[in-house]
Amino acid sequence: MDYEQIKYELESSPIFKLFRSRSAALILSFLHKQFKATQHISVAQLELEAKLSDALELLQEVYPDLYHPRSPKEYLSEWCDDGLLRKIFDSSDEPRFTLTPAAEKAIAWLEDLQQKHEFVGTESRFLQIFSLLKEIRDRSTTDVEERIAQLEQDRDRLQQEIDQIRRTGEVALYNQTQLQERFFLANQVTRQLIADFKDIEQNFRNLTRTIKEAQLQQDACKGAVVSRVLDADGELKESDQGRSFYAFWNFLMSPSKRQELRSLIQDVYKLEEIQPLIRENGLLRRIERNLIDAGEYIVQSNHRLTEKLRQMLDERNLMENRRVAELITDVQRIALQVADRASAESDFWQLECEPAVNLIMERPLHPLEESETPTFSLDFSNLPEDTLEEEIAELYQQFYVNEDELAQRIDALLAHHSAVSLTQLLQLYPVSQGLPEIVAYLAIASQGDRRHSINTSTIDEIAISSLESDKQLHLKLPQIVFRR
Repeated sequence: MDYEQIKYELESSPIFKLFRSRSAALILSFLHKQFKATQHISVAQLELEAKLSDALELLQEVYPDLYHPRSPKEYLSEWCDDGLLRKIFDSSDEPRFTLTPAAEKAIAWLEDLQQKHEFVGTESRFLQIFSLLKEIRDRSTTDVEERIAQLEQDRDRLQQEIDQIRRTGEVALYNQTQLQERFFLANQVTRQLIADFKDIEQNFRNLTRTIKEAQLQQDACKGAVVSRVLDADGELKESDQGRSFYAFWNFLMSPSKRQELRSLIQDVYKLEEIQPLIRENGLLRRIERNLIDAGEYIVQSNHRLTEKLRQMLDERNLMENRRVAELITDVQRIALQVADRASAESDFWQLECEPAVNLIMERPLHPLEESETPTFSLDFSNLPEDTLEEEIAELYQQFYVNEDELAQRIDALLAHHSAVSLTQLLQLYPVSQGLPEIVAYLAIASQGDRRHSINTSTIDEIAISSLESDKQLHLKLPQIVFRR
C-alpha cells in the first residue's frame, strides 16, 4: 500500500464516501436495522420504502434541518448509485434490494467497533492457527508412509487420553474463561462468514464479467463463442471461488451434517458457563438458517448470471439475422432501381436441359391392403370349479392400504427429525399389510413432493412379513428418504 493507492481508495471507495457523508448515521442505522438485525438477505422495494418513510419522519422531528425533504424512493436510488445497495428482481419481477460488499464491510466494522469484549482471547486464536498449520501440512503430503505415521501419532494421542480417563475416571474440561473465549470466537467467525457472502457473490460477478469480456472480443469466432458460453457454468464452478463455495454448499446440504451442526449448537447453548453471554451473542444459534438463505441466494444469482452468458449466443444469432435481413433489403432496393431498364444482353440465364419439377401432390397414395382377420377360440372346458363359499371368502380377504395413515406416520417422525429413511420408518412401524404397504410408501415418495427423494444409486435390503404368516419377503429397493 503506497501513497497513491491509499489516496485513490480514500477518494473513490464507497465505504469512505459513506463515512464522509452527512447522512452516514441514517444510512448505516437504517440498513443495519432492516438487513442485519432481521437477518434478511433481500427486502422488497415497497417494504423498504415504507420503513424508510417512517424512519425519516421520526428523524425530521428531532433534526428538522439535517435531511433534505426527499422521497424514500429518491434516497434508495441515491444509495444504489453510491454502491451501497443493489436492486435485483426475483421470479415475480418485484424489485428487491440487497446490500453490497461495501455496505456489508462498513456495517461489520461498526459492529466490531461497538462489540463489548470483556477480554481479548489469545489462546483460542493461537490454537486455531496451530490447527490450521497442522492441517495444511498433513493434507499436503504425498508420501504414503509419512501420512500413515501422522495418523498413527493422532491415534496414539487419542489412545493415551482414553487410557488416562479410564485410569483416573476424570475428564479434562475447559474452564469458564476458555469456554467463553471459544464461544466469542465462534460468534465472531459466524458474523464474518455471513458478511463475506456479499464478497463471494461479487467474486462470481467478476468471474462472469471476465468470461463475458472474452466472448465480446471482435476477433472471436463463432465456435469459440459457443464453447465459452456453454462452458461458462463449468468455469465458475471450477474456479477457486467456485470450488470453495460449492464444497461448503454440499456440506451444508447434507442432512446428517446439518443435524450434527444443529445438535452441536443446542449442546453449546445449554452450557451453564455460556448462559450470561447468550442474550448478546445469539447469532450462532441462527447460523444454519442464515447460511442456507445466503447460500441459496448466491446459487440462484450464479445460475442467473450463467443464464445471461448463455443468452449471448442467441444475441449474436439475432445480430447475424439482422445483418442478413439488411443485405436482402439492399438487394431488393437495387433490383427495383434496375427493374425498368432494358437488359443489354439477350439472355442472362440459360438452362442446359428441361428442369425436373417434383410436386408433392403428384405423389401417389399407398394402396390399401387387406389384412387377415384374426381368428381365435376360447376353451372353457376343464376349468376348476369355484364354490360360492370360496368366492365369498376371497371377497372378505380384500383389504385397503390407507395412505393417509402412512403419511401421518411419516409426519410424526419428521416432527422430531429432519429426514428419515424407509428402513428407519419400518423399524418403528413394522409392515402389517405385506408388499402393498411398501408400494404405498413408494407412491408417497414419488407423488411430486420435492421434499422426498428416491436414490436409485443406493440399494436398501429389507425383510417384511407377507400376507401369509409363514412366509418372509426379502426386498431390494432404492433408498427412499422422507424429509421435513
